[in-house]
Amino acid sequence: MRQRRSRSRQRGQASLEYFVVVAFAILVLIEGGNSSAVGQVVSTLKDLYQGYAYAISYSTNLNAL
Repeated sequence: MRQRRSRSRQRGQASLEYFVVVAFAILVLIEGGNSSAVGQVVSTLKDLYQGYAYAISYSTNLNAL
């Protein structure tokens, strides 16, 4: 019986450790404003969408399929 309690506590401890590590990794990726990894991805997606919207707005061949 004691061994079962010990195993369940170990599983709970491992879950907490995983949560702490993942939370720290997310904070590291987000921290830094526009120079962070997430900020750079968002900025790049915005630039690509602006280029796409510009190209679509000047398209003269708008035939429906």
